[in-house]
Amino acid sequence: MRDPHVTCLRYRLVPSPTVTFDSPPAIEYTTEAFRVELKNGVAAFEMIEHHASEETAKKRVEEYLRAWEIDAALRFGLGEIHFDFNDADVIDREPPPPGTSQVIYAKATAGAIGLVGNVTVHVTRRQYPEAPEAFIASPDVETMWRRYEGYLEGREPLASMAYACLTTLEASAGGRTRAVEQYGIGLSVLRKLGYLATQVGDEATARKFTELRERRPHTGSERAWVEAAVKALIRRAGEWASDPQVPHRKITMADLPRLE
Repeated sequence: MRDPHVTCLRYRLVPSPTVTFDSPPAIEYTTEAFRVELKNGVAAFEMIEHHASEETAKKRVEEYLRAWEIDAALRFGLGEIHFDFNDADVIDREPPPPGTSQVIYAKATAGAIGLVGNVTVHVTRRQYPEAPEAFIASPDVETMWRRYEGYLEGREPLASMAYACLTTLEASAGGRTRAVEQYGIGLSVLRKLGYLATQVGDEATARKFTELRERRPHTGSERAWVEAAVKALIRRAGEWASDPQVPHRKITMADLPRLE
C-alpha cells in the first residue's frame, strides 16, 4: 500500500464467566479519534483520526477500552468485562493505477487485553456497561488498580494494598495536603485510610509491625470501608487525569460506608 489508512478496528466483548448479557441494546459513542458502536458483543471503532498502521490505531483505541474495563470493574466487580481484538480494516488512500498488481495484507490477530477475576454469583444483565465519559486509565490509575486487583485475587494483604494506593496518590500530588486540594478528597478520608493501612493489623496482615497501635485483624466494617475508599481514590485519579481543570465534588467520610 502506498498510503494505508486504518478505517475500522473490531473488538469482541468478553464478559466474566459468571456474567451473561441478555439481548442488550446497542450503544454508541463518538470521540475526536473514532466513532464506536457496541452491538451483539462486538465493539466496532470507525476511525476518525488517520492511522497508517494497525499498531498505532490499536494503541489509541485500547487506551479507551482500558478505561472502560476498569470503570466497569469499579462499578460492578472484578473482571466484569474485557475486550479481545478481533480484526481491522485497512484501505489504500492512494491506490495504484488499474491493472497494477499489488499485495494486500489483512491481519486478524486475537490479543486479549483487560481484566480477569473470580466472581461467585452469576448475574444476567440487560444492558452493556456504559463507557466512562470522564475517566482515563492514567499511570497512577493503573498502579492503584493493579494493587487493588491483587488484593481482590488474594495476592496481597489489605493493609499493603491500601498503603500503596494512598501513597501513589499523595506522591503524584506532592504530598497529602496537596492531594486534598488537587483531587478533592477530604483530609479525614486520607488520614483514616493511612491509619487503617499502617496502624491496624495482625501477624498475617500488618504492613509494618513497628508502627502498629492495634495488633488485631481489621474488622468487617473496616475492610469494607478501605475497599470503598480505595475505589473512590482510583476513580477520582482517573477523573482528574481526564481533565485536571474540572472541579470535582469533595469525597468525604459521608460518601463511604459507616465504620463501626
